[in-house]
Amino acid sequence: MKHRSIVLAIALVTLASCGGEKKDNGTAAEKRLIVMVQSSPTNLDPRVGQDNVSGRIYDLCCRGLIQVTPELDYAPDLAQSWETPDDKTIVFHLNPAAKFHDGRPVTAQDVKWTYDSVMQQKVVNSKASGYSAVDHLETPDAHTVVFKLKEANGGLFDNLNMGIVPTNANANAFKTHPISFGPYKIVSYKTDESVELEANENWIGGAPKIKRITVRIIPDSTTRVLEMRRGTVNFEVNQIAFENVAEFEKSDKLQVVKKPGSVWQYLAFNLHSPVLGKVEVRRAIAHAIDRQRIVQDLLRGHGVVTDSMLMPIHWAHADNLPAYPYDPNRAKQLLDQAGYKDPDGDGPQPRFELNFKTSTDVEANLRAQMIQQMLAQVGIKVNILSSEFGTFFEDIGKGNFDMYSLSRNGIGDPDFYYIIFYSKNVPPEGQNRGYYSNPRVDQLILEGRSTFDRAKRKQIYGDVQRIVQEDLPYLSLYHQVNVAIMDKDLQGYVMYPAGFYLGLPKMSFK
Repeated sequence: MKHRSIVLAIALVTLASCGGEKKDNGTAAEKRLIVMVQSSPTNLDPRVGQDNVSGRIYDLCCRGLIQVTPELDYAPDLAQSWETPDDKTIVFHLNPAAKFHDGRPVTAQDVKWTYDSVMQQKVVNSKASGYSAVDHLETPDAHTVVFKLKEANGGLFDNLNMGIVPTNANANAFKTHPISFGPYKIVSYKTDESVELEANENWIGGAPKIKRITVRIIPDSTTRVLEMRRGTVNFEVNQIAFENVAEFEKSDKLQVVKKPGSVWQYLAFNLHSPVLGKVEVRRAIAHAIDRQRIVQDLLRGHGVVTDSMLMPIHWAHADNLPAYPYDPNRAKQLLDQAGYKDPDGDGPQPRFELNFKTSTDVEANLRAQMIQQMLAQVGIKVNILSSEFGTFFEDIGKGNFDMYSLSRNGIGDPDFYYIIFYSKNVPPEGQNRGYYSNPRVDQLILEGRSTFDRAKRKQIYGDVQRIVQEDLPYLSLYHQVNVAIMDKDLQGYVMYPAGFYLGLPKMSFK
């Protein structure tokens, strides 16, 4: 498909959404917040779920020891306070007023059991690697939890917001109906339809002002636009295609909030592939992709091209990283050097073929098509394989891909490099889905984890970013600007860098 055809397809999405009914101004929306997401959550158990939709929903009902603020600092949640008497000990003092949704008090034993179940794989999960520095947990009394570490770990705090569940929580039941102590509790969950939540009047953060929330699951992007216009949805974050945002900015019944965020869009390579295992090929692909064009045409400018997973304002973000500007001629040279010469010049025969896995989401497919067209210009044939999100996510978790593009939210601490690039953290237990391995990166990642000194960590992770950018296991595409659209009678919204719903409990209707 030529580039102009893809732009036309983007425009058609806009035109197709111009019909619809008038907005419903009844009283229902004054009592209930109606949110929409584009896919069903894969698992609402906070110990297991890792997709964006699951995270957004269980953040409303499942809370942890601490919380991450909009400024990427740490603040109390279940833990009222904490101290580190030495580099291998963290002591948390729990709020004695905290109760689970079923009325049981939240105790130190519940915290210990939650973390033990993850670290010991009593529930199958890919989060255990985030706690590899933890030796064990102690519970000297009902409201004190002590983390004993194998070594100092500067990135551990970023993983201590995992939702706490009751001792002996049933993993099968919690997949759809988790119990925790958060501001909302799940009333019902209908797969591919909706999740109903109601306020937890006993939440330690204060009873939420909005008493009921409906999360509607709407996979089709055009339908999401229509529902927003009709007023059957009154709140969304990053669920409306960017080409439609301008329409809602003109509405006198809606408000649009924009803020640069930590949503990182990337292109992943499977390094087990004989072709993609060659760094020259990965670099060639990087030079062949016009990332700025993707930002302008697909995101309507709502993004910032990046060479790192860390936001430019992040304390550990490194400057002057190796860059791969759009340069098709350089891409062709690198492919020639890698041994993949063009068999027929400008003819139709490709140098090689790659499979690009994606979900059925319209924006995801348009992004894949743009990349497909750009790579075709340098002689690479790309086959786009689309499936519903659950199947797609399962496939990439098993390594069944050559390339895929996905976003990661909420990257706070640079220890995230350990989660996705440490060589031992491969599926199914880990999230190094591309099977990247570099001993020097492994060494630096472990050094970065072993100190709480931010200045040292900044230097270490600067080196990590430079090496990873040279090796290019993933190609960073851009950081997305968060866009929230909501009724004008909603107030008190606070935008979090990842676009999560952590600010919803403090919102209210005028």
